[in-house]
Amino acid sequence: MKNLNEYVDVVCENISSKLKIIDGIEYHYELSSLIDNTKKLSSKEIDEVLEKLLNKYLELLKPIYTKEKFSSISRKVDDITDFFTKDNDSTIVSDGDLIADDLLCKLINDNGRSLKLPVQIEYLKEYCVTSLVKKSNVNNEIIWIILRLATIYYCLNDNNI
Repeated sequence: MKNLNEYVDVVCENISSKLKIIDGIEYHYELSSLIDNTKKLSSKEIDEVLEKLLNKYLELLKPIYTKEKFSSISRKVDDITDFFTKDNDSTIVSDGDLIADDLLCKLINDNGRSLKLPVQIEYLKEYCVTSLVKKSNVNNEIIWIILRLATIYYCLNDNNI
């Protein structure tokens, strides 16, 4: 039988190795870095890219999304998207989450309300994004909505639900 101090040493090493892994993780990502490759595009072209992204994820989610499946991954979705919240206005995050969730509910015809695809980005900007979000941050909220949809899609596929 091993000396109890040997067990203590092994546990200490396990803790230390886990802490090194956790410490090595980059915890905060800039939301805008997700679309860095669009910097040379005009505002209109960026909107077109965002619109295509939004609709791509809605199309991908349409056949697999259900409220029941979402409830089983919602914590994981929040944990992942938290990596992008450091410098973002809490209004962008909370309003973006609500808009993304509403789009998904309409996508599955929840409460008899349906969503006709493709969704127009201008419609979201004009009628869905709260007026509490500064005009200069509206695109960040659209990116947040896309990030949330992409994360939900990733988690649904990752869990083989």
